[in-house]
Amino acid sequence: MAKSRELPPSLVRAGETIDHLITTDLSLRGAVQFLYHHARERSTLPLTLAAAVELIEGVERAGTVFIATGWLDRPHISLEIAETDGPPGAVVLGRAVHRAFGAVPLFLVEETLVSRMTPVVEAAGLKVLSADAAVRSASSTAPIHGASVLAFPADVKEARDRARELVDRYEPSAVIAVEKGGMNDKGIICTSRGDDTSEHLAKADFLVRIALRAGIPTIGIGDGGNEIGMGRIRDAIREGLPFGEVIAPATETDHLVPATVSNWGAYGVAACLALLTGRRDVFHDAQMEERILRRCADAGLIDGITGYVEEGADGLSRDAHKGMVVLLSELIAAGLTKLTEGGS
Repeated sequence: MAKSRELPPSLVRAGETIDHLITTDLSLRGAVQFLYHHARERSTLPLTLAAAVELIEGVERAGTVFIATGWLDRPHISLEIAETDGPPGAVVLGRAVHRAFGAVPLFLVEETLVSRMTPVVEAAGLKVLSADAAVRSASSTAPIHGASVLAFPADVKEARDRARELVDRYEPSAVIAVEKGGMNDKGIICTSRGDDTSEHLAKADFLVRIALRAGIPTIGIGDGGNEIGMGRIRDAIREGLPFGEVIAPATETDHLVPATVSNWGAYGVAACLALLTGRRDVFHDAQMEERILRRCADAGLIDGITGYVEEGADGLSRDAHKGMVVLLSELIAAGLTKLTEGGS
């Protein structure tokens, strides 16, 4: 990974500002500053920038990137309930790696979420195809911007086998988890309140673990301390968060990006990709943000805090999320100007 001294000072400052923006505790949940502090201690660069640098250095042009997301919420009531935090961030980051590198994002969710994730992906401009067709789309002479949405199992053995099959077949150049429940040391996936929701949640941990052993870059993005990647700071979570002993995931990632809302963590990485590539269009805009959130609501996804089917996430309104996109867009514009002037 590039060291901070190798990057223009203005780019590092932009990364720090992005980190500060996405960890502003607007929802007053009280966890994000704790998570960020401990994750930042383990990185020489701002966390969003470090993750983006890893993608710049590791993602192969026209290769594949795995992005696991989706959280079945209240599964004791119905497997048809899932939340709006995670899918928007995943598709924005998938769009970013596609625009930056021509990479093909393969999104991995629970089987019951495949049909709901599909319109959210297409709201970001990517055409959902079978995985093989999406891979072929990267070499099409006529423009087609393909992606795929794949079911990933909840059963441990099936998940382990499926992870190996997918990695062997599609050879991802990065594996990313956005708001994806992580197994603790006993293999249990808990809510932030310590409730066991393992039975029906996809065990995407196995994708990350295979990637780590193979030297494939991995990124975890979360907001509660119970997501894949938080294993990087599990000792701090055990000691410092409510229910920490049971919620702390065992699975680490190479990079961890805590955020107030997991979607914002993914947006921060995408914003850094725009700065690193010098391309504003790698990041989305407020109009696309509104379209993505509307598709989430149309697909029946709920705000995990309010419980309503609505165009918000984690208790914050659609306008708050659009506002974050506007702020990040302004920062990208300022950062690109600074870099053009010499990066001081």
